[in-house]
Amino acid sequence: MAHLDWEIKASLLMYVMGAPGGRIVQDDAVGGSGAAFHFPLDPERSPDVSADATRFAFTGSVVFIGHFGSFVGEIADIEVDAPADGGPDWTMSIRDRDADVRTTAFRLAGAPARSDDGTRLTWQQVELTDDGAKLWGGSYPVATPFEPVTIDLS
Repeated sequence: MAHLDWEIKASLLMYVMGAPGGRIVQDDAVGGSGAAFHFPLDPERSPDVSADATRFAFTGSVVFIGHFGSFVGEIADIEVDAPADGGPDWTMSIRDRDADVRTTAFRLAGAPARSDDGTRLTWQQVELTDDGAKLWGGSYPVATPFEPVTIDLS
């Protein structure tokens, strides 16, 4: 089944796992681990599953808990969208499940690199947007790089 592979941010994972009381909580939909979380495709929100699609939607959440159980952040219900304005950059939004609010949190720079068979789309440059930086409570400023994102359509 198609999915999105993402390590998210290596330094964030190291902080959370090293903090007293820190942990990563992922729901049953998300596979993998800190080496690469696997967010499965949501077929209801992604009816066109091809390398030429302009939107890919995924389900599942990963919550980061820091020192002594304090909430650090959440990545949930990812959507990756092609540039709406004809520009080069894609966007990646996440949803706050408690407030049911979607935020365009990441910029995926340029067109994705495509595997030879067209089943893998990868963005090497993933950066926080202004709205995304606000979600992390000032821990990460605008344009902070996160790990590369890959959509596997095989």
